[in-house]
Amino acid sequence: MSVARHGRIIVSPMAVSRRDFLATVGAGSAGVLASPLIHARGREAAFGADAPQGVEERKADRRMASRPGVIRIDSNENPVGPGERAIAAVQGAFTQANRYPVLLEDDLKDAIAKIHGTTADQVILGCGSGELLRSAVQAFTAKDRAYVAPAPTFETPGQFAAFIGTPVNTVPVDKVLSADLDAMAKAARGAGLVYLCNPNNPTATVHSKQDVVAFVNAVLAASPQTTVLIDEAYFEYVEAPGYGTVMALAIDNPRVIVARTFSKVFGMAGLRVGYAIAKKETIAKMTSYQLASNISQLSLAAAVAALADTAHVAAEVKRNREVKAFTRKFFSALGLTMSAAEANFMMVDIRRDAKAFKTACLEKGVAIGRAFPPLTTQARISFGTMAEMQKAVEVFRALLAP
Repeated sequence: MSVARHGRIIVSPMAVSRRDFLATVGAGSAGVLASPLIHARGREAAFGADAPQGVEERKADRRMASRPGVIRIDSNENPVGPGERAIAAVQGAFTQANRYPVLLEDDLKDAIAKIHGTTADQVILGCGSGELLRSAVQAFTAKDRAYVAPAPTFETPGQFAAFIGTPVNTVPVDKVLSADLDAMAKAARGAGLVYLCNPNNPTATVHSKQDVVAFVNAVLAASPQTTVLIDEAYFEYVEAPGYGTVMALAIDNPRVIVARTFSKVFGMAGLRVGYAIAKKETIAKMTSYQLASNISQLSLAAAVAALADTAHVAAEVKRNREVKAFTRKFFSALGLTMSAAEANFMMVDIRRDAKAFKTACLEKGVAIGRAFPPLTTQARISFGTMAEMQKAVEVFRALLAP
């Protein structure tokens, strides 16, 4: 069994069950989540007083969402967690917990490179993909080289850009909550870094591979010194025809980066592992702003095992698809409009104040995403397990009844 003492996890020789392991890691991570600089998707970090929601308010949200019995569908997390192979790998790596990671970093880079048809020197690892987004902002923006992104989108890189004094130019999403690629391409002229989250968080909308390639080409034709970062955090969940990765662009073009994370389909949000693919010279610039040994031995071992566990990924995608269909059917019956939901979450136009709705849901034991201005009537709802969603929709039904 495992016991948390004074912030440390002590593991006895007895085998640790998957449920016990997840419960222990969850209990021990509260202090980490309290940090305002953690780059957790769904729990977007806040930098300073100008952030859309203050640090203390978010910490209070997390404490309430973490209460026993609360259904947590607020942070785009995988409710199932890592696969059995990843859990076993973590248990096996405890004997190396006293050593700084070296070989496992190489093993993970090699495994990632093999999957994407490139070489390990085109792979950069991060403490979640959030560290990679932050290092890209530092490497490619400046006071005269703006950061450009849709609005709303995953906020951490934009907040950090503002924090270090980089101008931030945001382009509102269109009527169907998709990034306005034409307007973004125009705004990108002279920019240092353009960020496109595809699927986009929080709107769960996507662009086809063809459209993204055309967008990147348009940006670089008009602004050759601009770097474009495509964030594919929710890649595995997408069902839309025509969607696809643009890894090939990142492999060949020094002005393109593609980022991925182990936080979503692999169920490892609490273990903090991400990676990006780019040209060697691009990675060299980002590496200057990375911490050494930024991923633990345990997380590296889990990531290597998770990449090989294709059955677990397929099962998670299937589970998410079924839960999504159930949840969308519920809101459709109420006559409410939803986003495309090409991820493990979606946005629903509840036709009332989203912040007040979030508070009311939490009071009834269901934690959903916060409000994302200017979409003040849109609620972001992550997909939990089927049992969780069956309970959650009854709360929604009570609150949304005419």
